[in-house]
Order: sequence, then C-alpha cells, then structure tokens
Amino acid sequence: MAFLLKVRWEIKPGLHNQFCQSEKALAEVMPHHPGVICYHADYPEPNLSEWVEIYANDDTFASHLDDPAASKPLGELIDCCSKVSCRCWGDPNPASKERLKAFAAEYQNTGKGSFVLNPNADPHSHI
Repeated sequence: MAFLLKVRWEIKPGLHNQFCQSEKALAEVMPHHPGVICYHADYPEPNLSEWVEIYANDDTFASHLDDPAASKPLGELIDCCSKVSCRCWGDPNPASKERLKAFAAEYQNTGKGSFVLNPNADPHSHI
C-alpha cells in the first residue's frame, strides 16, 4: 500500500547551506525510483525544512533508502539536524516502520478512501 510521509528537519545553526546541498543530491536520486510518487522539500523559515514524500509501496521505500547514491546525502542531512520528526499516513509494513523509527515517525489516521494513489502511477514499482 502507498504511504505518505511529512518530514520536518530542524537544521543546526550554520549548517543550512550544507543541508541544502545534501537535499539537492538526494532529490537527484528520485527519478531513478519510479515508485517515489512525490518528493517535495521546502524551507518555510530559516533552519527548517519540511518535506512531503509519497511512496507507491514498501519496496520503493526500501530501495530508495538502500540506494548508495541516497545513503550518503541522507546521512549528511541527519547530521545537519538537531531534530528530525515524521508524520506518516497509510500503512507501511513492519520493516518500513522499523526504518521510520530513525525519523521519529508518528502514525496518523486517514479517512476511509481519502488517501488514493494516482491511477497513472506505478504501484508495482520495485525501485
């Protein structure tokens, strides 16, 4: 099943530029993962970045995190932050939930039929 993440990155003072460079490197990996339905990062205030990510399935999420091109910038992003938090909608499997612990994931209720995957997206993508 698809799931949506809203990740909040609280950036340590003086590391905003490094964070932005790592975010850009991570964004460049996304086109290699057709099951990543959405990736959006914004900077609503200094030293804060908020992201929306939608994964078609758990295989896509695992593939994205395991991609060597993603692991280095992801580690750099985490190192740049004083706090990372995540809200999740949908139903990731136990393996994805285990990995989401690193992002302090909290699981949110979704109204019946209110989270629908685009029918033109590839829900069977394994990458």
